[in-house]
Amino acid sequence: MNSNLAEVLDAARALSRAERAEVAHELIASLETTNEYDEARYFELKSAVDKGIASLDAGRGIELSVDELGDYLGERGRLATERAEVKRA
Repeated sequence: MNSNLAEVLDAARALSRAERAEVAHELIASLETTNEYDEARYFELKSAVDKGIASLDAGRGIELSVDELGDYLGERGRLATERAEVKRA
């Protein structure tokens, strides 16, 4: 533990129970925030899901047997990974 962290913890321990609870709440809330990259990924995923649902609603889905499902999902995963790697490059 570095000295700055130790000082902060010592100062926090000196606070009242209510104040420590407030500090803990604020710190936890700061961990729950997303950055712009996370939000962009969320909206991109939501858009893809919305398009997929619209396609299914329009009758453009495909039928697979249970035996075909594993191979189909594996191929979809491989394609998604390739696309993600291209976007990162």
